[in-house]
Amino acid sequence: MSKKSVIILGKGPSVKRCTREFIDSFDEVVACGRPVFLGYEEYIGERAHHDFANRTSTPYSSEEIERLGIKTHVDTGDGTPLREKFSYGELDPSTGILAFDHFVNHPEYDEIAVIGFDLFVTGGKMYYHKNEEFDPAVQWLWEDGTYDEEGRLTIVSGHKTELMFEYLNAMFDKFQDKIFYVISFQKFESKENVVIL
Repeated sequence: MSKKSVIILGKGPSVKRCTREFIDSFDEVVACGRPVFLGYEEYIGERAHHDFANRTSTPYSSEEIERLGIKTHVDTGDGTPLREKFSYGELDPSTGILAFDHFVNHPEYDEIAVIGFDLFVTGGKMYYHKNEEFDPAVQWLWEDGTYDEEGRLTIVSGHKTELMFEYLNAMFDKFQDKIFYVISFQKFESKENVVIL
């Protein structure tokens, strides 16, 4: 079986530590939660093979799908197969965690990068892009005060920051045969199979 490398692209501010050259060095790119590509190509390039998003997100336009080269769309909402089969304690997985779980459990992917997985820290800025570029489908998060005017999270995330951090580290330890690359504002530790960028 031929091996493949995959980048799983989140939307945390640490995305801006990445480079197009790094993204383009991987075989496949997974876009989680409909990241904004236009204007951010220097960080994330302009290709995505897989679109993982909750069904409530505003879909990419047909022009965006063609321009990015998206081949598969995966719904990460409640009741979907991906969410139903996920199990890790009390963790309510984000779209990024579900995408990571999907690819880490496929043996053909031996190199996996997680980019912009900042894990929803209370008081932290949520996304790398401008406030006005937020998905209009989540405007209610501004209206109910979940995000402040700077785009920072004002509540404790239901995704449980510490539990997501624990899960990712557990998977790094479990899959010793894979190499992981991490760009995050979280304090992940470098290991034999984990490269912190």
